[in-house]
Amino acid sequence: MRKPFLAILCVCMALFLLGCSLTRYSSMDAEEMLKLSDDNLVIGLVLQLGTKDFSELNESQKVVYAAASLEMQVRNDGLVHFLSNECKGAAPYICVALETLGAAEHLALLQADLTKNKVDLTDLSVFDTSELDAFSKLNELYDFSDLEGSYKSLPSLPQYIRAYMQAHLEDF
Repeated sequence: MRKPFLAILCVCMALFLLGCSLTRYSSMDAEEMLKLSDDNLVIGLVLQLGTKDFSELNESQKVVYAAASLEMQVRNDGLVHFLSNECKGAAPYICVALETLGAAEHLALLQADLTKNKVDLTDLSVFDTSELDAFSKLNELYDFSDLEGSYKSLPSLPQYIRAYMQAHLEDF
C-alpha cells in the first residue's frame, strides 16, 4: 500500500513543480524572455503566444511563434507534428516567418521537403489527426528527411528569433 502511494505522490509533486516552472513564462515580458537560454526562449514563446489564436497575433508575434513552434516540433517530434493540428495556425505561415527572419537555409530545406512530399500549406487537412495510429502512418507516408536530417547542422533558429525580437521589441 505504501509504495503505490509514494509513487503517486512523487508523480504529483513532479507535475506540480513542472507546472510552476512553466507558468513563469506567461508573465514574462520580451526583455526577460530574451535573457533566457535558446531552449527556454523557444518554450516560453510557444507557451506564451500559443495561448492566443494565431490570427490575433501581430505580424512580429506570428513570425516568432511560427519559428519557435517549428524549432520545438522538429527538434522533438518532427515536421509531421508541426504540420498537425497543434501548430495549424502557424504552419501555413512558416515560409513567411523563415524568410522574414532571414533563415534562408531552413527555408530552402523546408520548401524542398514540402515540394518532394506535395504538401500544400494552405490545406493541411491530411495532417489533422489526434489518433496515434494515424499520426504514425503520417510519419511513414511523408519523408521530411531533408529538413529533419540537416536540422541540427543548420544555424541556430533561436538566434534568428532572438535577433528579430530585439529589433521588434515594441511588438512584444
